[in-house]
Amino acid sequence: MGNYFYKGSKEEYFQLFKRINTPLRPFYSQSGARIKYIHNGVGYGNKIAEIEGFSRVLWGAGPAFNQLDQEWFQMIVSGIKCGTDPNHPDYWGEINDRDQRIVEMPAIALALIYHENLLWNQFSSQEQQQIANWLSQILEKECADGNWQFFKVIVGTVLKRLGFSINDRDYLAAFEKIEDCYLGEGWYRDSSRGRQDYYNPFAFHYYGLVYSVLEPDAEISAIYQQRALRFSKDYHHFFAENGANVPFGRSMIYRFAVSCFWSAMVWAGLTPISLGEMKGIIQRNISWWLEKEIFDENGILSLGYTYEQLTVTEPYNSTLSPLWLNKLFLLLDLPDNHPFWTTKAIPLKARQETYPLSKAKMIAMHDGQHTVFLNAGQTGVNYHLLSNEKYLKFAYSSYFGFSIPRSYETKSSFAMDSMIGLRRSYSHDEASIDRLEGNYLVRNNVENSRVTNTYSASTWRIPDGSSIRTWLIPFDGWQIRVHRLFLKKDYMVYETGFALSAPPEIDTKVASSENEHFATNKNGFTGLKVFCWPQSYRQSPVTCYPNTSIMTWENTFLPGVECLLTAGEHFLITGIYGHPSKDHAKQKWAQKFDITFLSDSIVRIANNDRDKTINLDE
Repeated sequence: MGNYFYKGSKEEYFQLFKRINTPLRPFYSQSGARIKYIHNGVGYGNKIAEIEGFSRVLWGAGPAFNQLDQEWFQMIVSGIKCGTDPNHPDYWGEINDRDQRIVEMPAIALALIYHENLLWNQFSSQEQQQIANWLSQILEKECADGNWQFFKVIVGTVLKRLGFSINDRDYLAAFEKIEDCYLGEGWYRDSSRGRQDYYNPFAFHYYGLVYSVLEPDAEISAIYQQRALRFSKDYHHFFAENGANVPFGRSMIYRFAVSCFWSAMVWAGLTPISLGEMKGIIQRNISWWLEKEIFDENGILSLGYTYEQLTVTEPYNSTLSPLWLNKLFLLLDLPDNHPFWTTKAIPLKARQETYPLSKAKMIAMHDGQHTVFLNAGQTGVNYHLLSNEKYLKFAYSSYFGFSIPRSYETKSSFAMDSMIGLRRSYSHDEASIDRLEGNYLVRNNVENSRVTNTYSASTWRIPDGSSIRTWLIPFDGWQIRVHRLFLKKDYMVYETGFALSAPPEIDTKVASSENEHFATNKNGFTGLKVFCWPQSYRQSPVTCYPNTSIMTWENTFLPGVECLLTAGEHFLITGIYGHPSKDHAKQKWAQKFDITFLSDSIVRIANNDRDKTINLDE
């Protein structure tokens, strides 16, 4: 697609908005109230998905109203008029508790007030009342107790600005429920069962910043801005130097929506880092995404991550859900003379090699164009689709991403990268073990998560009473893993590193020695070293099936090691390294480590002039 950003001008951003949304125009219904472009099922049904598509365009079209052509603008006017008219065939309907249409209301509400109520003023007083009637439903219905509460806040605030009375009880209660989600240090959890993930930047903080601009004198507005400023200190560590963000958690189909936090910060006039650095994060991230296969044959955003991949989606992802990324185009509401448009995008200032993301239970590690999260895991119930893969792997990489299973029968189809798996063994016969390829247990719950400047750690409890305490130690771009296993039964234990794209048509060099193996090709390097395993361990690299990695549709090479362990206590120490640059990786791979148990519970890890000591009783 090329790079849209030569100067990062307002016109260039508008052209990108059009590139993403113009292909949808032939699919609007005659009234303009729905977009009928449906290619897959969704939990709330595709009639509502047609409304979702209309609404999500407005995250960008609203700020861009004074740039849209008249035909498109009038189609939106007609869409809102007809969609809120109970007598029209395209009426958006009466909503229910926890209804998906609740999610879509804020974009419609905000569109009414951009550019001094430009859109709102197109409607007659009777039409304005019917629009208000439809939006007001949100304050009579139950919302999920996480970021959805902000939908009530945004819609209620817009209605008040437009002169309508609202249900103040539910409106004010929403603010209180948002406070129940706040964890401190700029972080929220998304409901009592929720996670700390990208819903912090592209939901909680985005909506909080929008509210703070709409109601600048409200006491909570200053609090929302202070929290966003604090969060920004953590959030720039989610991005590698080349613009890639680290994939983690649910709703990854929203792609460069991860940058809309920075758009909202600029729009709110907050600059925790320089305006040029913020612009650099946004533009590098968008440019990284535009190099991926994220559009279908009609030029419309596909479902998937770096390519069309339904397996990674959630039950609430319709064909049109990816339009959530239009939130980034809040920037188009900035005046033409705003300094953002002429400021040069620049790199971030030098960052520390490792940075604890304490509330998210991770350590961010930067290693020359590569950023990795070392993940202790967040406690609590896991209820999202593929939550073990999206939330509980040991490592998440801006380059390697992570893998998801095609099936659970073999290692190649399970694609268990950056994990440790247990398979129950009923026989010590190696031939019998080889025939039992599938049915691994992997981390699906953790407790006692701990993050320090030195490591992230947590304990995985297995239902039979076994447990594994894991320490993840960042070390000059490496991840050193220390596992302390208490097994109640005999298990085959299998551990893996990063999955490297390795299609059969390119040359992949695979090499191994007694305690290590690696693979390298034009796509990069991945390897695993064994520092402390029983002598009976064996190397177990596999070629994983295509369409298991979220970063590539090709086969991947996955380094691994496995061993049959009997009931009792065991220590395992493994070193994992991966990098997009073969030359950079070659230097790191040559490093020698000295790992010593200073006592039963204290481990010293050293290489060259660095060393770290881990107390396993902490």
